[in-house]
Amino acid sequence: MKTGMYDEIIMEALQDYRKWFDDEPCKLQEIDMAINFLNHNKEFFPITAVRKDDLFHIFGDDSAAQEVIKKMDAGDMEALASKLADDYCTQLYWDSLKVIVESKFI
Repeated sequence: MKTGMYDEIIMEALQDYRKWFDDEPCKLQEIDMAINFLNHNKEFFPITAVRKDDLFHIFGDDSAAQEVIKKMDAGDMEALASKLADDYCTQLYWDSLKVIVESKFI
C-alpha cells in the first residue's frame, strides 16, 4: 500500500472511524496500525498487542482489579499500551532483535 495524495482524507476518516470502537481493542489496534502506517509512510510489522482480556487473565482472582479493568476505556488502554511499548523498547527490544536476527538469519 503506497500513500499518496489522499493521505489526509484517509487519516481523517480513520480518526473518525476509531471513535466508534472504544470498546473493541482489537479493532482499535487495526485502525492504529493503519494510522501508524500512514504517519510513517513505511512498512512495519506489529510485534504484539494488549487487550482487556489479557488483563482479566493476569488478574483472574482479584475482584477489585477486575472491576477497575472493566471501567478502563480506550484512552486507558492506549496509555497502557504506550507504557508497555516504552518498557519493552528500553529493556528488551534491541537486544532481543539482535539475538533473534543473528540466530535465525545470520
